[in-house]
Amino acid sequence: MHTRVAETSLQCSADLFFKFFKETACRLPEVCGDIVQKIELADRNTSWIDVVGSRKRIYFTPSPGASENVKYEVEGIDDSSKKISYNVLEGSMLQLYKTFKVTFEVTVFEVTAASTAKWTIIYDKLDPSYKDPDVYIGLLLTVNNEVNNCLRYCCEV
Repeated sequence: MHTRVAETSLQCSADLFFKFFKETACRLPEVCGDIVQKIELADRNTSWIDVVGSRKRIYFTPSPGASENVKYEVEGIDDSSKKISYNVLEGSMLQLYKTFKVTFEVTVFEVTAASTAKWTIIYDKLDPSYKDPDVYIGLLLTVNNEVNNCLRYCCEV
């Protein structure tokens, strides 16, 4: 298993940032439409609020001229530590990786009151010669920044 991390500082409320991804991920196309074209509920899910077992499909642009979509499932949620774990179930990335799991975590440092948003990708390559998923790390950093700016300046969840 391998790990890659994307972490950014937040200027918006840590609670609001966590709530955005847990409850209103459907707004990603309006907040960062250059990356996320569409997100939809999958497998008869009827609520946008993440619960263990809920599934969604996200359509995104990993690089100019390319498009991908993945179906993922929420594996775990810890509201007290502002952490959500996802598992990719379908998508072209599974042609390169046996497993592809993502953990989202918002951390507040009590001493300074600063906060960060961190995405951790845990993956296992099908072949050792395959590239690491660095393109996805770049996308997650951009998504963090765009959501942070939206929540800081113009939007409410």
